[in-house]
Amino acid sequence: MQVYTVKTAFRVICLAVAGMATAAQAQDWDDWDDLDDAYVPARKGIEFALNFGIYQGNHKAANAFYNGYAGEYYDLGDNTANLMTIEQRLGLDNPNSQVWSQVMSSIGLEAGEFKYIEYPGLYGMRYTPGTLMGLQTLFFFNPESAFVLHVDAINGLKSQGGWNIVSSDVDTGQGSERRTTYGIFSEENRFQLSLGYRSAAYITDEVSWVFELGGSMLATQLESNYVRIINSNYQLLTAQVGNQFTGPTSNLTSTGYGAYVALGVELFFAEGGNLMLTVRGSRDQVKMGSYEANLIHGALYLTWVIPPQLGNFVRAKF
Repeated sequence: MQVYTVKTAFRVICLAVAGMATAAQAQDWDDWDDLDDAYVPARKGIEFALNFGIYQGNHKAANAFYNGYAGEYYDLGDNTANLMTIEQRLGLDNPNSQVWSQVMSSIGLEAGEFKYIEYPGLYGMRYTPGTLMGLQTLFFFNPESAFVLHVDAINGLKSQGGWNIVSSDVDTGQGSERRTTYGIFSEENRFQLSLGYRSAAYITDEVSWVFELGGSMLATQLESNYVRIINSNYQLLTAQVGNQFTGPTSNLTSTGYGAYVALGVELFFAEGGNLMLTVRGSRDQVKMGSYEANLIHGALYLTWVIPPQLGNFVRAKF
């Protein structure tokens, strides 16, 4: 069975936009005759929408997997690559290591001055907010009830932290310790498929509350985990063959399952489609190599519901 990567899914989402926009006549809108300004939906059938948003990963996953010593506990499931610790990657256990000699030279450290490495502490690695893009397919039974299918891609979700090289002022180990901080970074891609039930409560004819509840699938693809010393990066997702380091040959993607809940507001326009602003929380099974944990994540969605005819959008009067 062919395996599709998260990057491939992200490209498919982008290419699908044009096709979705001109798809089936999704919305059936009626105006009330007794109120000239009223705009009341008679929604039934299929609608399509575009998702744009901000995704916040749970920091526990980053701190547990990308911390620089997780290679002692987790593997990638790839025979051609490993998740190395910082000490393994820099060759601290090898007295003839060319990598460690290069590092010592670059930071001005002399033989005998190095003492040990301090790894990131609790929650030392933290995810930065990532951007998401996706598609929604909504099947309405009536204006208040619908099934919703989300297909979202979070491309380039990053985390970062710091670690220290601890050294002594003198070869004998006497004197004060020096701590020099360097960065450790990661990048991954996530693909989320969600199927849920949507309910609406109308505030006015033009505004409604939106509530969603359902199940989700989260695929995580590992891209990189590296430390940066001065101007050099040292990849931890790698394997050593002689004096050379090679990268993984597989796409390093694992999939878990979970559930989500969302609350938002939808604005209706006579022409040009609708806009939804939604806050979403999910409890997902995050899998990265042999690491696995059920964690809570958050996202903020801005969704454009595509009008039945794009001509309406061109002539939109918001």
